Amino acid sequence: EGLVRASKWTNQHPGYIERDAPFLSYRNNLGRFCGRQVDAPSSLTPLAFARQMLKKEQDLYMHLKSRTLENNWGGKCGSRNAWVASLKEYGHTFEAVRDGLLTLENAFFDLTGGFGTNGSSSHDVEAGEQTTESKLSGKDLLYHEVSRFDIELESLGNNVKGLWNNPDTRAIFREIISVCETVSILALGLDLICRNSQGYISRTKSSVVHQPASEQAPSAVVGRRRAAMRPGAYSNFF
Repeated sequence: EGLVRASKWTNQHPGYIERDAPFLSYRNNLGRFCGRQVDAPSSLTPLAFARQMLKKEQDLYMHLKSRTLENNWGGKCGSRNAWVASLKEYGHTFEAVRDGLLTLENAFFDLTGGFGTNGSSSHDVEAGEQTTESKLSGKDLLYHEVSRFDIELESLGNNVKGLWNNPDTRAIFREIISVCETVSILALGLDLICRNSQGYISRTKSSVVHQPASEQAPSAVVGRRRAAMRPGAYSNFF
């Protein structure tokens, strides 16, 4: 068994993970793994991240669903079911979870309304120069000495209208996730999406129309009406 494992590790066999390897345990100078001790050896594997991503999506989806009038993610669309199925089947590979995170970001971006009508970029390419008409790519913004420090990825303030502040912010985020090679960076990206989504949820109202309490019939009256509609109801009283 040891020779087989050594061969797979040396040849980088697809999907091979040493779940009992001590270097997979989360240990650093600040503390230790805060989850279950049995999950510590596999906490940095793509499969563990896939499970965490499924849990986070389930926690936020219902709140985002009630705040949009057009849902192209769940329901009859089937995109959500296909996303869950792909993670369950290929969640052990890094490429699958990375693509899954980009898909989740796109879904939450649509559920939060995108950029609306005021989503134009206002970032200058060079200090003191005018903004060009051509839109810069996420790679150009990320490696630019000014934009990489000026653009804030986290949605802050009380004027949160979507998942991202502007198109430049989203372009930089997707560029970082597209070129990253570690699960740790993916975990940071997932946490950023969750924080921005929670900020949007906290500052928006649900689009579901609730019936006023005065128009709702008491439960006892509804129960008597249903009983009276049954065949042969109250026949013993006559």
